[in-house]
Amino acid sequence: MSLAAAAAELGVNRASLHQWKKEFGTGKKSRMAEAKAQAEVVSDAERIRALERENAKLREERDILRKAAKYCADQTRW
Repeated sequence: MSLAAAAAELGVNRASLHQWKKEFGTGKKSRMAEAKAQAEVVSDAERIRALERENAKLREERDILRKAAKYCADQTRW
């Protein structure tokens, strides 16, 4: 169905219908775009979780090295 025919059947201005189509999309393409956006959100959330795990691991390693440095400094008497 053409845009002009759909506008005439619905009784709305063709320009309004075109704007709605552009804004909200139609059919398969808009559903695919929405699914892709959801996949990006999920992948961003997964990425954040991975970065938080890495950050926690690095903090733990840093703390271990600080304690080791302090221990070694206490053991040496220059």
